[in-house]
Amino acid sequence: MSDAIATKPEFEFIGKYIITADIKLKTGLHIGGTEEGFDIGGIDNPVIKDKVTGLPYIPGSSLKGKLRSLIEWAHGKIDIKKNDKTKEWEGNLCTKPNEPIGIVFGVPAENHKDDLPGPTRLAVRDAYPDENQIKKWQDAMGEKIYTEAKTENAIDRLTSAANPRSMERVPADSIFKEEFVYDVYKKDDVSNLKLLFEGMMLLEDSYLGGGGTRGSGKIEFTNIQITARDKSYYLGNGQVVLTVNQNGKNKAKDIFDNFGSVFPELK
Repeated sequence: MSDAIATKPEFEFIGKYIITADIKLKTGLHIGGTEEGFDIGGIDNPVIKDKVTGLPYIPGSSLKGKLRSLIEWAHGKIDIKKNDKTKEWEGNLCTKPNEPIGIVFGVPAENHKDDLPGPTRLAVRDAYPDENQIKKWQDAMGEKIYTEAKTENAIDRLTSAANPRSMERVPADSIFKEEFVYDVYKKDDVSNLKLLFEGMMLLEDSYLGGGGTRGSGKIEFTNIQITARDKSYYLGNGQVVLTVNQNGKNKAKDIFDNFGSVFPELK
């Protein structure tokens, strides 16, 4: 038996942190969807919507990918170089499974050959509006109308010819309900969770979705609430839910700056 097979990974399910937050749109949000066909005179750049309800939502994949990208850039984990043979630019992202970013956000399966990171720690749910937000849209815009159309003009800088285009957006001041689930399998997983709040801070000063350099996609995380559950909660041994003393801290930066005092240790 090889050493790799004989060595037992030191992972044990300890518990979970459930982190909920409101994603408040400071400007209109466009995360593109797909449409089968189009209506004459309709918007040719629609937002993604739930196929059953028609409600716009924020895909967890879009949010998680943006958070990860911003963190990778901030930590200098993006390596861009030109291929000597193809002369094309290539980029290497953070794919090392034993680094905090890979542990928290996950890495491709082919990168598990030498180091086993265990399960991906962070799960990011799709974010949907609640009933209050749906009513607010309909009161302001009409029955089953949840979005606005933003018309832009692409101006040819040589001829000054205008090329108008429309983009569908979820209007500013809308709120989506987000949930992050963070699994703990090692003691140092708790400290790695700080990356999530770092990513939130970075995203608040960047943008989500398309059109971000033209005014869309500015967001803010508000009303952040944290619940800690150790494994006894799930195994029926006492239903333990650990108290998280946030001391009124419900913004990403406040939690990041006071991380050590906010998060209880899971037993």
